[in-house]
Amino acid sequence: MAGPQRWQIDDWRGPVGARPVKEFIEDLSKPARAKVYAALELLEEHGNQLQLPHSRSLGSGLQELRISHPEGPFRVIYCYLPNRRIVLLHVFVKRTEEIRRSDVDLAKARKPTA
Repeated sequence: MAGPQRWQIDDWRGPVGARPVKEFIEDLSKPARAKVYAALELLEEHGNQLQLPHSRSLGSGLQELRISHPEGPFRVIYCYLPNRRIVLLHVFVKRTEEIRRSDVDLAKARKPTA
């Protein structure tokens, strides 16, 4: 018997084909990249059922994927779209207690309207 349908994860693409989320992840060390991909696998599997400590809502339809790692902690801001789709909007190393407003604003600007 097949398990629940997985979610499809895409990364945000800029107007000229830039893929800042993918580029950020690919530039990480191999252990850090593996940890991020493991977290994305959880997200793909559980989608909108994934909760703390892995994921939490930031409001305005944005979610935060939380990844602890000695080189991090890393945060991926993403949103849900219809038909079990997820778009990774922004990724960064969290250096302060609160997520910077500029990181949230950037993710909001990238969020698809459809």
